[in-house]
Amino acid sequence: MTQRLPSSLLLGCAALLFFATAAEAQVVRPFRTLFIQVRGGATAYGGELDGTGSAFGDPEDETGWLFSDLGFGVAGDLGYQFTDNLGLSLGFLYGQYANLDRDDYPNPITGVTGAINEGNTAYQVQALWRYNLFPRARISPYIMMGGAAVFGRDQLEDSGNPPPGFDAGEGMGWGPVIGGGFDFLIGRQLSLFLEGHSTFVFPDDAFDRVDPGANALPFGDDADFDNANLYGGGLRFYFRPPITEVDILEVDCTTSLEVGETGSFTAMVNEDATEPVSITWNWGDGTTSEGMTASHSYSAPGTYTVSVTATGPANTDTETCTVTVTRPPAPATLANCRVSPTRVGVGENVTVNATVSGASPVSVTVDFGDGTTANSLPATHSYSQTGTYTITITATNAEGSDTCTVTVTVGDTFCEEVTELNTVYFGYEMSSLTDEARARLDENIEVLRRCPDICVVINGYSDDTERDKLRLSQRRADEVRAYYIANGIDEDRLLARGLGEAPDANNKEDPGPGDRNARRAESIPMDCDRMESMRGN
Repeated sequence: MTQRLPSSLLLGCAALLFFATAAEAQVVRPFRTLFIQVRGGATAYGGELDGTGSAFGDPEDETGWLFSDLGFGVAGDLGYQFTDNLGLSLGFLYGQYANLDRDDYPNPITGVTGAINEGNTAYQVQALWRYNLFPRARISPYIMMGGAAVFGRDQLEDSGNPPPGFDAGEGMGWGPVIGGGFDFLIGRQLSLFLEGHSTFVFPDDAFDRVDPGANALPFGDDADFDNANLYGGGLRFYFRPPITEVDILEVDCTTSLEVGETGSFTAMVNEDATEPVSITWNWGDGTTSEGMTASHSYSAPGTYTVSVTATGPANTDTETCTVTVTRPPAPATLANCRVSPTRVGVGENVTVNATVSGASPVSVTVDFGDGTTANSLPATHSYSQTGTYTITITATNAEGSDTCTVTVTVGDTFCEEVTELNTVYFGYEMSSLTDEARARLDENIEVLRRCPDICVVINGYSDDTERDKLRLSQRRADEVRAYYIANGIDEDRLLARGLGEAPDANNKEDPGPGDRNARRAESIPMDCDRMESMRGN
């Protein structure tokens, strides 16, 4: 019995030789569920009373105990399958182990030949971890590891002073359990398994109640433990059916979009996936969406990796696609529309320009408002008649068009250059117009007719020697005003003011009488609004 430990491992090693024969298949076993199982089979006992490796058998037979003098055992377990690989069970094993009560055992102390134990029954409470090597295969090898509490047999003779090597009373031991087997999935919640395992029981006298020492013949034993094996199988029932993993079968992506354009995205998963199944889209721009179908638009151009993740109770599956986002073709647009100068004379050139943008090609049309056009910018034009013209600029491409307008005023530049009109002079103490004065006023009238936007302030003066200077200066201004009106100038364009003595009057410079240059009426051209503001002053 000195090689009982390596001999007990032969069963596990033999099972491992078959692991490579298990083929993978798309089978998912139940997990995250409770299970119950029943198992049974042949039992084997290895210890001082097994009849091998001692005087009771062939001394050279170190492994004969594995498959000789077999008994039977049954067990029931309750467990939980954490993953498709790993499960834990707690169970009770009842076993009949031959030779525990053999009746030909010689007591070296008393010299009496008989039975040490009163029966061959032993019990185990086992906690076992089971690891499936190929959980997706319909036939999967597995390994077992755990521990057991072992309850051995009572001695036949219960003595208060037992001889050396004998332990009276109830035996109890502890030890590891190792083994392995094959699991056959025969239904969604039911599997058949074949397995073998060995319990190593410590101390050596806990199981068979005997530990006389290695040198005590004929039953000496070098091992400090006993073995209790079970070869058999059973059925396992899972409380919940298996979880079918979710698998993304197809992803339909809109691979090309323009900024702001909405694309459609669809993910297809296997219909038999265990619910609940959630679908999450990660758009690659920091945003996400939920659902089997989704839509999305991007605010900036670029290349985006879109990932869709299906999540079920058992697993997650992710697929990706790439979306290229470009800027949409820009419609034609106009900015900074301008004309220079904004006021010109007849025959003078104006230049029209604008900032044009948009997807090429862009065509440009300039309508100058007088029946003429141009097809490019900048555009130069002159007008043959006075007036206010609206210039329309239009830019057009395949995506759209844009229009802007500017205004130019074409006038008589002569009028803009008018800064003064003729002054008329009067005789001493006189307010009537002379022929020379009328001729000078006629010239002023031609200017006022040509420039209808010019108004006139008429300032009348007297010299420093005339009487009633203020009234005389007013009569002189009124006389000029009346002449203008008589010749077709609108009276609303005229303001006559008598200002009395001229500030520059000097009768010493004129032989007289008085100062001829001071006896005058000035026609001052000005803006009509400004003239109106002077009426009340």
